[in-house]
Amino acid sequence: MTPARGQYRTRTNMQARGHHANGRRTPRRDQIRQGRAEHQEILTTKRRLLKMIVSTLQPLESIEDANFLDFVKALSPSLRIPTKSVIHSQLLSVYNEEEKKLRSVLASAADIVLTCELWSLRAEDPYLTVACHFVDIHGNLKSYMLRTASLFGDDTAANIQNQLLAVMESWCVKDKVHTVIRAGMPQLKNIKTKWTHMPCFADTLNVVFKDLMSDGELLDVLRKCQNIVRFFKNDSEVERKLREIQERLNMEQDKLIMYSGDRWLPWLQMLQQLMKQYPAMVMVLDKRGKTDLLLNENEKKKISKIISALTPLMNATSSMKGGFQTISAMLPLLKKLMDNLTEEKRCNDVAQKLLSKCRKNFGDIDNHLLAPITFLDPRFKNQLGDQNKKQAMDQIKKKLTAGPASPSAAELNDVLDRYIAYEPTAEASNPLSWWRYTGKKNFGKLSKLALKELGVVSTAVPLERAFSSAGDQFCNLRRSIDPENLNMILFLNSNWSSKP
Repeated sequence: MTPARGQYRTRTNMQARGHHANGRRTPRRDQIRQGRAEHQEILTTKRRLLKMIVSTLQPLESIEDANFLDFVKALSPSLRIPTKSVIHSQLLSVYNEEEKKLRSVLASAADIVLTCELWSLRAEDPYLTVACHFVDIHGNLKSYMLRTASLFGDDTAANIQNQLLAVMESWCVKDKVHTVIRAGMPQLKNIKTKWTHMPCFADTLNVVFKDLMSDGELLDVLRKCQNIVRFFKNDSEVERKLREIQERLNMEQDKLIMYSGDRWLPWLQMLQQLMKQYPAMVMVLDKRGKTDLLLNENEKKKISKIISALTPLMNATSSMKGGFQTISAMLPLLKKLMDNLTEEKRCNDVAQKLLSKCRKNFGDIDNHLLAPITFLDPRFKNQLGDQNKKQAMDQIKKKLTAGPASPSAAELNDVLDRYIAYEPTAEASNPLSWWRYTGKKNFGKLSKLALKELGVVSTAVPLERAFSSAGDQFCNLRRSIDPENLNMILFLNSNWSSKP
């Protein structure tokens, strides 16, 4: 039977497009689609694996570990883990993507602050990690990692300055940087540059604590406390006995904290937990014959004084949130800290020494270089004493009259008087956002200066790392990364927030 006109052509066209006469797809088309799906799955797997490596600061070699491969195989026998070279290519690709995005973001930033941290893989191998911070158009403080560079064994002030300049030039921000916050690096203290050098607040607090604990008697007490905690932590049977006694005495069974770093807050937390559980610990130590670990009355008094001296530090910094915070909050915080230590020192020689060291390292809080920045924060502008307020007003007038088309003295006095009279904002409010909108509308050019000054951050590292033992863990993890990949992994650890 001869097919009707068009029937043969239609069937032929369907077959040419990869269909059977009944409309089903040919196996070849299904294979192509399946291949695409598998390719997409491989790409997704690579990005997820890279995300895990970056977020946990693992070396690329970890994906070739036999135990890791066995674990993956047990979960999904068909899943193929990309090789180290494939993941390295993915790392380079994603790094280039994120670097390009960040360059675009920085191009629109007006005033930039840098933070720099000096650290080492080994004692003879120092690295410099540099991050940047600026206020966006919505009044939000933005922070990004820029680079981690080897100093090739040379941590002199000249080489650090050269590295900082190289980072600025590489990212095209040299003319936008006005302040650099440094963690440590006393060699930069008296170096003259076009930008302002300022010490990291958290790092300075840790320096104060280390200086305090260099006292031989205090150090001996702290080491004994470590030995006591270590005895309970290293013997599960001993710790079980401790928990039995605590349960019998209706005591809380909090976890003991073991710390051996140089950050003051983990030390305070260790001592607090030790003294809280010590009455039960004494019973275990007696039964085990560990009389050398028993604290005498003088040692207990010393520990109590250390806790009382460090508690004002904890109370003063408890309001600091995670990430980075504007430095304008530091002067009110320091005043609160020193007032509390002044009250405590009357019956506590440790608090008296701590107060003396705080004054030495932080300066005169009644006439402080942070006064102008604090004055420009609508939350704290009315908390300054007369000296700080006068210094702030003088400095602000000087800066506002330095450029072309500067306001007259009468105009400056008027705007500053109106700003002082304006009702302070709540401490939980965002001063940067306030200046972007309310401050700009009411106080004109003062807004631009305020946003520049308030964009200066208080610490060289995020606050969650600055005070807690998490900072020690982060430092240990990054030391395990191959130097070849170090910059890219740390860059993505800070900046790569997109989902894989």
